[in-house]
Amino acid sequence: MRLDGSASGWLRGLLRPPYGLSLSAIILAIAAFGAVVVLHIVRTDLDPVANVLSEYANGSHGVIMTVVFYGTGLASVGLGWRLRPAVEWHGVTRATPLLLVLAGVALIVGGVFEVGLPDAPESPAEAIHSYASIGAFVLLIASMLLLALACRGDARWRTFGPTAAVLAVTAALAGVISPLADRTPWPGAAQRLLGGTVLLWLLLTALRVRANAFRSRT
Repeated sequence: MRLDGSASGWLRGLLRPPYGLSLSAIILAIAAFGAVVVLHIVRTDLDPVANVLSEYANGSHGVIMTVVFYGTGLASVGLGWRLRPAVEWHGVTRATPLLLVLAGVALIVGGVFEVGLPDAPESPAEAIHSYASIGAFVLLIASMLLLALACRGDARWRTFGPTAAVLAVTAALAGVISPLADRTPWPGAAQRLLGGTVLLWLLLTALRVRANAFRSRT
C-alpha cells in the first residue's frame, strides 16, 4: 500500500531522531506495565492488596519483576534526557530532566539487587534495593510536580498541565500513603497506585513530547 505525501511525511516525522528516546520511553513504559499484569496472572499465590511489588522478584518468575524495574528505569532515563530541549524550563523546574534521569538510574540499581530472600532477610542487597527504590520514587514524584509547574510557562505544554498536575498530586498522595500502609492490610494497593500513576505519567509525557515535536515540524 502506498502512502500519500502527508501520511508518509507524518510517519517519517514520527520515527525520525530526536524522537527515538521518547518512542523508547513509550515502549518501555508499556512493557513494564505489561510485565506487571503478567506477574499478577502467574503469581496467584500473592495477594495484590497485601503484597508489595518487590515480593514478585523472588521465585521462578522473578525475572519478570526485573523487567519492570529495568523498563521503568530506562524509560525514566530516556525521557529525562529527551525532555531537556522539549520544555521551556524556568527556575527550579530546570532540575526536572536531571531528577528524572537520577530516578531511572536508582530504579535500575533497585532491580539489580534481590529482596526478601528467606535466608537473608536483612542483607545489604535488600537495604540497597529498598533505599534505591524509595529514592527513585521520591525523585519521580518531584519530577512530576516540577513538570506540572513548568507546563504553565510553556504554551506548547499548557493544555497538558491539568493532566500533569492530577497525576503528580495522585503520585504524591500515594507516596505519602505507601509507608503508612505498611502497618495496614493493604500496602500492596497503595504501592500499585503509585507505580501505576508513574507509568501512566511516563507514557503520557512521552506521547506529548512526540506530539509537540511533530507539530513543530508541520
